[in-house]
Amino acid sequence: MRQNPLEEKDRWTTESAVREDLRRQPQLMMKLAENSLIVAESLRNNYFNNTAKFVTALRRAMRESDEGKRNDQILEVSNVGDTSWNDVQGEVVTFIDGGIGQVQISNQVPILLRVGSYLVRTGERRISEREQFGYYPVIFGDLEGGSKERKDFPDIVRITAELLGGLSVLERTPTLRVLMFHGPLMYLVRTYAGHTPFTENDIDLFLRQYASDPVMAIQLKEDFLLEAKLDIYPQMTARSDEWVKRRLFEPLSWMAFLYRRLIREAKKRTPKPIIVGVVERGELREFSEKVLLQRVFRGLRLRDKEDYFNQMYGRTDLKHPEALLNKLGYTDSLLLGMLLRPGECSESWQMAKYGLREGFVTLPGDVDASRVDFSPLRPGKIGFPQVVGCYVRISETTEPIRVEIFEELGTDQILEAARRVHLYAKLLPGYGFPVGLDIVDKFAHVPAWLTDAYSKLIRFHLGVSLQRGEISDAEMRRILVQAIYMTHRDWLFRPKT
Repeated sequence: MRQNPLEEKDRWTTESAVREDLRRQPQLMMKLAENSLIVAESLRNNYFNNTAKFVTALRRAMRESDEGKRNDQILEVSNVGDTSWNDVQGEVVTFIDGGIGQVQISNQVPILLRVGSYLVRTGERRISEREQFGYYPVIFGDLEGGSKERKDFPDIVRITAELLGGLSVLERTPTLRVLMFHGPLMYLVRTYAGHTPFTENDIDLFLRQYASDPVMAIQLKEDFLLEAKLDIYPQMTARSDEWVKRRLFEPLSWMAFLYRRLIREAKKRTPKPIIVGVVERGELREFSEKVLLQRVFRGLRLRDKEDYFNQMYGRTDLKHPEALLNKLGYTDSLLLGMLLRPGECSESWQMAKYGLREGFVTLPGDVDASRVDFSPLRPGKIGFPQVVGCYVRISETTEPIRVEIFEELGTDQILEAARRVHLYAKLLPGYGFPVGLDIVDKFAHVPAWLTDAYSKLIRFHLGVSLQRGEISDAEMRRILVQAIYMTHRDWLFRPKT
């Protein structure tokens, strides 16, 4: 017999229901079990039970807010699970992801990158019209700039390549409705500050792969250099004239410019394309700290219960959200996994992606580093755009996934993006991630078996060349390019239906 919706709502806000939900969701139980092993010994006793009590209190507060029994809203939730394929019939969607391969040769690791795109027209039955694959290769050894000694150098190249790939798709697809990136729409940019600038040859290498129109590629490059000369570099460095004269592309400035160009191109369209990043298995806790728990603590103080958490967990230092998260190990995905039901998404919030300040940069060919102020690249006229995020719950057996959009394209895009993410992810219910991103991830990935095979081939060619007394860089690059241009095996990852 089907349960009454009102009874189900009542049951959802009981502690027994919370315990039952947690036991039925292994991903949440495992996370709680891990947390119970790493929190302080004083918190381990009844960690699971206290978490269940806390979540029960949050669920009750959410219900009371919905029913008008309390004025303060703990968490605003929207339903995005009612979107059907008929609602998005005929939409053109492109998924973007980058894959990195490493070929071990002695101590050096030549790295190759390929960014894949997977374009789909929803509802189209003719496969030749429904799907298009594209990919763009880069060999890292060809790049002159960038700090190759840093571990995050591959990330700088991959992010730049993915942005150019997305921009290329947007410019050549007038009917594009959704552009979806695998991973954050924007990473924590401060971690990439201080890289050696790219040279013009580096940028030409990127643009040769991503711009089908040479005129468009030249215009993009010159537009950046003009903006850098007039606005960007003078605010960042006392050596701006030298940077401009040498036609250098500081990586963060170049990234910020590409983000702004993406937004500018999208704003020309009606309707504006939805540009979105989707993150699985995130460890972020920003929403919990800045939104959810801020309201919880404010609400508790109004009720003269400042020691609510200290009494529950037997502590004296759980007096603000940061302390609570530090001590108990809660994350956004864990808390929202216990508060959102399948088909629901959380409210959105402005994400903190920047934290830019002064640093040091070494120019190509220089020995000494120069002081550079990265703070002008915070959101603004010449900086990175503001990003807004939310969480979407796909199924009971998967963690909520994070959805990110550009605030400048309209905050209404967050719900439109969440609806499509949920719809695409329902095709992979056991995984809970958009099927197009899963396909393009496999498409862009450079598998270990492939790089292992090519490392053997490269070593063979090196051995033969050494015996003959001739080593050809051109031949080496030909082999590497062949490795990332292997197209036959890509079709193994095409969906059968």
